[in-house]
This record gives sequence, C-alpha cells and structure tokens, in this order.
Amino acid sequence: MKAAAWSETHVLALEDRTEPSPADGTVLIRVDSCGICGTDLHLYRGEFKPTMGLVPGHEIAGTVVEGGEFAPGTAVAVDPMLSCLECADCRRGQSPVCQQAKLIGISSDGGLQQVIGAPARNVYALPTGLDPELGSLAEPLAVCVRAIHRAELPLGARVLVLGAGTIGLMTAMLLRETAAEVAITARYPHQRELGLQLGASAVFEPGSSDLKAWSRARRPDCVIETVGGSADTLSEAFKFVRQGGTILALGVFTGMAQINGFRLVNEEVRLIGSVMYGRAGSNSDFGVAVAALSRYRADLRRFQTHTFALGDVSAAFDTAMDKTSGALKVTVRPNG
Repeated sequence: MKAAAWSETHVLALEDRTEPSPADGTVLIRVDSCGICGTDLHLYRGEFKPTMGLVPGHEIAGTVVEGGEFAPGTAVAVDPMLSCLECADCRRGQSPVCQQAKLIGISSDGGLQQVIGAPARNVYALPTGLDPELGSLAEPLAVCVRAIHRAELPLGARVLVLGAGTIGLMTAMLLRETAAEVAITARYPHQRELGLQLGASAVFEPGSSDLKAWSRARRPDCVIETVGGSADTLSEAFKFVRQGGTILALGVFTGMAQINGFRLVNEEVRLIGSVMYGRAGSNSDFGVAVAALSRYRADLRRFQTHTFALGDVSAAFDTAMDKTSGALKVTVRPNG
C-alpha cells in the first residue's frame, strides 16, 4: 500500500509499505478521508520536530475492512487518542493528560496511508446516510465539544472567539445553540463569509477599532482563543473579557504566552486550558462529535474547501498553509 511519511522536516515522502495485519481488538480500516490539522502544519513548518518515518494524519475516516464488531463496509471515524483509561486522570475524564497517552498520527502511524489499524474502542460508526468524507471532521469537532464543555458557559452567554480557522469556526457553530451572542475575529474574506453563514452575530478584523469598541460595549462573558502559535491572542483575550469572565485557551502555542496577572487575580478572571478530547467511562467527547455530524452536515460541508490525492500530499500541505488560497479544511484521499 501507499503511505506518506516524514523524511525530514517540511518533506513528506510517498512510500510503499506492507498493509497492517489484523490483530485482536484491532479494526482494519480503508482510509477514505484524512484532514490536515494545524498541528500537522506546525510539524511541516518545522516548529515541532516530526518523527522521521512516521505517517502523519489524525483526522481519519474510512471503511471497515475487517475486525471488531463492525461489518465490513461500515463507514467509521477514528478517535486517535490512545490513553490507558485506568489512571486517575483518565478516570476523571482527563485522558488528554494521561501520562501514557499517545496520538495516532503523532506517536504512531496515522491516516495518510491507504489502510490503518485502530483499537476497536477508538472506532465509531458514522451516522447512517452521512457522506463518509464528513467523518474526518469528527476529530476537530470533538476538540470544540470538549472546549465548550470545559468553559462551563451558562445559557445566554456572550462569547468572543479569537481566530477563524477550522477550530474557531466550528466552536462558533456549536455555540450558536446556547449563546445569546457569538462574535469572531477573521483575517481572510472566506473566513469572514463562513463565520456569518454559521450564525456569528459579528465578524471583526483582529485588533480593529470595531472589535475594541464592541468588546467595551458588550463585555463578553467568555473569550475563546483558538489561534496559538506565536500570536499574542491570549494576552489580547484579557483586554476583552468582562470582570469575572472566562478565558479558554484552545490554540496550540509554540512558545511562552503572556497574560495579564492583575486582571486574572483582581478581577477573578477564570483562565482554562483545553486540549484534544477525553472520555469518562463510556462517555466521550469524540462520541458526542460523531453523533452531531448529521445535525451539522450542511454547515460542515462548507469547511472542506480542498481535496487532494495521496500522491499530491505536499501540495495539500502547501495549500493548507496558504490561507490566501481560500483554504479552510484541506482533505487527503489516500485511496482516491
């Protein structure tokens, strides 16, 4: 089978590999769709060091070949989080910080190959009638499900989302059901347009006078930071949130981020981090996201702007990095 693996930083090489063999508790899956995530782009740019020879890709959907209790041909999504489920962190639903946790596509070979094996407990059947390609969006959607859960927002909250990448836009999409008002910042016209289509009450240019005026007048109950990298958005969040409000940090930062310690303490601002998704017993953020795919299918189709074959994987990554291309979610079809 064909697979795309890291050969050096910023280089993915197409290789011939032996298909994985069936094993107890493992489901073999023909990968139909694998999305490119912001973390993948950090590795591609060399901001994080990739593992040479490892196949990336953790936004995975496909069709069951064999294994587990799934009938061959079942359309599924793969939860890439591999945690022990037994430690104290896992038992309280914080599997992302499990000391034994690994992530498919980061710690072990991921979805940029034609066939993958995954533990049966990490495989979820997609809703009946769902376009299988939408299944790979379950992973970023699960990130947003967990973030909103951790923010503990009351009904009718006023929320500002900083950043209009996939995570920022999906977060805004989910919040429209419970928040009284959701505003978002966006740098590019296609992000602005989709933000409005998804129900954002306002879309602002980052750092603009309009954003500052809105935040002074509206004083959001919660600011959700989704940019990460080397941006100063976490510091900015303290300028916008109301006294006693909540800041939720969701972006993946590549270095130290500054915060306003005075506001944090003297104005009792809650600062919360959220990463990936977790499970507590049979309840999982990923399962909630899979179940929500049908409800949001019309909106989710707007996210998938570009699709590439596995042989064009480098072009796929270059497109995902170039936001002027209109890219939101770039998807690779290893068997397409």
